[in-house]
Amino acid sequence: MALVVKVSNGRVQEYENGSQRRSYGSNVVAASTDGTLVATVDKTGRVHEYVNGSMKRSYGSKALNVQVSGGTVAVTLTDGRTQEYVNGSLRRSY
Repeated sequence: MALVVKVSNGRVQEYENGSQRRSYGSNVVAASTDGTLVATVDKTGRVHEYVNGSMKRSYGSKALNVQVSGGTVAVTLTDGRTQEYVNGSLRRSY
């Protein structure tokens, strides 16, 4: 099953096999998924993690974009730096 997310009107729309499954979040500007975990950035710059449409945790600040791969969340900050998070804990920054 392929899970795809897109941002529309400040909300995350989740599609599975081409059919819309659910919509959640608010003030979302960027979203990414690895098939299980959906990470979003809201307009205040915080990162939110969702699993099955339910928010799991929120962390960070000054986030601009997000990418998820294998449970690792890579966050691009407004100053150009990148931070990697695993289970909500900062692993490294570069």
